[in-house]
Parts: sequence; C-alpha cells; structure tokens
Amino acid sequence: MKRNDASGFTLPELLLVMIIAGILSLSALQGWQRWQQYQQLRESVLQLQGFLLRLRAHASWHNRDLSLWLQPGDRGCLGAGPKPAEGCLSGSRWQFQPPYAGVRIAALTGEPGFYGRRDVARPGSIDIENVTGRWRLIISARARIRACQPGEKGCE
Repeated sequence: MKRNDASGFTLPELLLVMIIAGILSLSALQGWQRWQQYQQLRESVLQLQGFLLRLRAHASWHNRDLSLWLQPGDRGCLGAGPKPAEGCLSGSRWQFQPPYAGVRIAALTGEPGFYGRRDVARPGSIDIENVTGRWRLIISARARIRACQPGEKGCE
C-alpha cells in the first residue's frame, strides 16, 4: 500500500500566519511613524535653538537690542525686529517657522530678547510641540539657551 504524505501547510494555517504578520507590520508602521514625528520635533527644536543663537550673536556683534515676538497660527512664527501684520515672511533671516507641518510653536512665555551689551538677555521661554510631545527652550538672563522637556527637573 502506498501512502500519500503531502508535507505542506493547510489554507487556514497560511491565513493565520498572514494575519499575524499583518498585525505585526501594522504595529511596526505605527511605531515608525511616531519615531519620525518625534525626530521632526527634535530637529525643529535644534533649528530653533540655532536661530536663537544667531540672534544672540547678531545682537552682540552689532550692539543692538532684539526683542522676540510670536505670531500665532497653524505652525506659528517666531521672529525679531518689526512684527509683520499677519503671517511669516517666507525666507526672512530674522523669522523662524518650524520646518515640518505637524510641528508648531505653542507659546512664548515672558518677553525674551537679547541685549547687545555684555551678552545678556531678558529671560523667557518658547514652547514647541507636536503629537509626540512638547519641548521648551529657556533663555536665561545671561543669554544661555537650553532645551528641555516640561516636567524635567529645572525645566520651569
């Protein structure tokens, strides 16, 4: 007597494996998107910090006072000098708008600005956020600029 041994998988077994693989892929995709959004927020914070450092250097070099202003909106706009009537001017050297659509400047606390004399500043903070969280850039009276996340020790 001859036996027919087919060593393979049945259709229900294959479907079950495909469903499990699909669920794992979907959760990995969501994690990847969240990681990308976090990186976009972090990069925006670093670019904003660089913008503030350039403002500080300009104020110091030209012995000039620069006050910061916030133009609220979809992404927000932060700048120094004369405040535009509405919106941000594209490509302006003294204005910053987050480079990613999901990131926005949420708040400007205090009246921060830079004095050209002795490299000092009016203290304040700038909050920037997206769906993954919020970061704060703090400007001290000695014109130091540091980034932290609200809730961390020393991030008041």
